[in-house]
Amino acid sequence: MLNIDDIFQEKQNDVACQVEGKWYRVQWTPDLSAGERLNLGIAFLPQYGEPYIQTIDDFGRLRCLYDGKAEYHASLACRVAEIMIETEPNPENWRSPQLSIVEGGFAQGQSAEEIVERMMVDLVPLAAPRFHRSTRHSPITKKRAYKKINEQLSFRLGKEFRQHVPEDPKVKTALGIDLFLPFRRERRGHEAATIVSADFTTPEKIQGELYIGQRDVSMATTEKVFQNGAIFILRPGGNMKKKDLKVAEEQVNDFSVYLKSLRVHHYLGKDTDELTDAIKEWCLEGAA
Repeated sequence: MLNIDDIFQEKQNDVACQVEGKWYRVQWTPDLSAGERLNLGIAFLPQYGEPYIQTIDDFGRLRCLYDGKAEYHASLACRVAEIMIETEPNPENWRSPQLSIVEGGFAQGQSAEEIVERMMVDLVPLAAPRFHRSTRHSPITKKRAYKKINEQLSFRLGKEFRQHVPEDPKVKTALGIDLFLPFRRERRGHEAATIVSADFTTPEKIQGELYIGQRDVSMATTEKVFQNGAIFILRPGGNMKKKDLKVAEEQVNDFSVYLKSLRVHHYLGKDTDELTDAIKEWCLEGAA
């Protein structure tokens, strides 16, 4: 029987989701006596959800304006701004002697990341590299991947979102260790899942990230916090050099074989959209 509500629901899911909120300039004053402010990044505070911030990662243009020490101080300012905005929910407390977080106004877009990246191009000239960026790889970290997937799942899961994605993604064990397990489901008992990013150029970094993910799932099941666990892995990609990509893929494939030997459910995704689809299916599997 044709259900008109199902048709409307499918249409809503096909429409790109809109995120609304306020955006802010992240400004740095290198010399308090001179009072000059430089835009180092953009922050976005959505109506619902956590703030998102992006700062410059190429300091080539800054080195042209100041001496070599400026890069160190600017990178430190970027890090302070990121920690301040990500840990303090009240924008009125975003203050620091040489940092100014200035409200810019209303903004909306498909995601917080898309809004910020668009504004970085228009409002942060220092973000433009002096040299061609195609040779540089900017990794998608676990934190970035989680934020993007979290935003997409909030729309795709609808009313069931908080049932599968709790506000606090961490679980503390009896030993006092924080496990990153942001996704849940009730299928054959209480189950949890984590995400891991392998989008790095160094084998050691990839191995570390993969084993932390496996550790979180293993400890959760060993200590009976959850009955079963799953791992969703973001494959390496982006602008990696061919030799780096080959090594990274080998690391991921070897780890996949290892997980299969342990009978740990896992999924490899080429990007966050593919992982979002897989996580949504995992959350809803067996729910009907």
